[in-house]
Amino acid sequence: MRDGGKGYDPATAFLITALCAASAALLLLVDGAKGDEDEFPTLLINGFTATHAAGSPSPFEPVLYAPNRAFAFGFLRVGPGSLDLAVVHLPSSLPLWRATPARLGDWSRPATLSFDTTLVLTTAGGPDTTVLWQTLNAAGDTVALLNSSNLVVRRYARPFPSWQSFDYPADTLVAGQNFTAASPPLISSNRRFALRLGASFIALHMEFYGGRARSPAYWRHSALEEPPAAGNATVYGRLDGRGFFGMYLDGDGGERRVDVLSFDTFAEANLAGALFRRMTLDDDGNLRAYYWADGGGGSTKAWTAEYEAISSGRCGLPTACGAYGLCVPGDEAQCQCLTADTTSPPCHAGGDDEETAADLCDHVDAELDVVRRTRVSVAYKEQLPPFATNTTAAKCEAACAGNCSCWGALYGGASGYCYLIDFPVETMVYDADDAKVGYFKVRKVQSQTRRRGMAPGVKAVLAVVLVGLVGAGAYVGYRMWERKRRRRGEGMMVQELGTGPYKDLKSMASSNNSFKA
Repeated sequence: MRDGGKGYDPATAFLITALCAASAALLLLVDGAKGDEDEFPTLLINGFTATHAAGSPSPFEPVLYAPNRAFAFGFLRVGPGSLDLAVVHLPSSLPLWRATPARLGDWSRPATLSFDTTLVLTTAGGPDTTVLWQTLNAAGDTVALLNSSNLVVRRYARPFPSWQSFDYPADTLVAGQNFTAASPPLISSNRRFALRLGASFIALHMEFYGGRARSPAYWRHSALEEPPAAGNATVYGRLDGRGFFGMYLDGDGGERRVDVLSFDTFAEANLAGALFRRMTLDDDGNLRAYYWADGGGGSTKAWTAEYEAISSGRCGLPTACGAYGLCVPGDEAQCQCLTADTTSPPCHAGGDDEETAADLCDHVDAELDVVRRTRVSVAYKEQLPPFATNTTAAKCEAACAGNCSCWGALYGGASGYCYLIDFPVETMVYDADDAKVGYFKVRKVQSQTRRRGMAPGVKAVLAVVLVGLVGAGAYVGYRMWERKRRRRGEGMMVQELGTGPYKDLKSMASSNNSFKA
């Protein structure tokens, strides 16, 4: 019904107004969604490039986010000034995964992350451009960070990722991540310890100087249910969100769980599956599990430990007191030294000398002291196969003294077992038993200041330089002698010419071209 014959309909006017308002609101939502997508990108496609701002004051520069905004992937500052790529748990700012390139970048210099079928991290352009890290043997169309913290490279037409960070753990496993014999070992962030999976067990190892020396085990857990020795079955581990680490057998009959490491919260139904969990090889050498719960309401939460592989305290850890240290158990474990040159750690500089760490046999001319101590043992004695049984302390010591690859020997009087330490001596443990005797080889401190031997190539270069310096010195000496000789000759000539008339000098100059300027 029209009003006043002017064609005005209140209902129609109201409908038009409502439609306009709805359109405006929709535009605002779309614009807001675009802005949010720009600020929190959740997908990278071919052609993507991001540049690290050299010397950025922020320790983390994200370039990709998980849909739940709990994780981000980007540039991470490591230590005082190194650059790496990492997946970070944003609520705690903790790196869960690191690319850990063979050669870390420099935080003070620009670096570029690009994606063109593969992810590639390079230093800034120019003639010295260097590839620091890339996803090898994989090609994809997109890169995404899942809500599980898994970074994946995918092809559009394939359901499974062509590359994923879960296959290349750093020092941490998260819920749902498989840990197999083909996986790289978990390496602590200080590069001193490793977690490896064997045929039917997991074990913790000491890593001496980047793995260039032997990697002895100091903790081991075998599956309770032994897998079959033959067949195509493989054992792998997986952290379960319900609060345990399981070991599984994948064979012809499908997946079967053969062992469980239960966490403290495993029986708590209100926590099971509702938390984000991780298992990390910490820098002290212990393998621990943690959980994180969102506090809500802006409250601050922290990681809560719920499992540790070595629960015997500080003295149970392999390097608690450093090289040649002695850990005294108690409510508050104390560190002493095996050597007499000092009483408190660090105990002996020679124990950490990288030059002789790999093998004493390569340095037979090294000057060694001998340290003998009673009441000493080692926390991981079960991981050291006995060299001999039913022997004596003297025979045990002699077996090590005559072996250049032996760094020390431990003898247990009650058992008669002799254990040889064929790796650099680390922390020993005090044991109130006079029959437990230790014998240790220690490099003399003064030998540290002795001139170290040089490689043949270095010697050759230095010889050439020395010959060049001698030749240059001889040449300079000759020139100085020649200059003095000429001065003496010129002085005598001036004296002789000064006695004659000036016209004789002019005639001499015109008749002898050697005196012309």
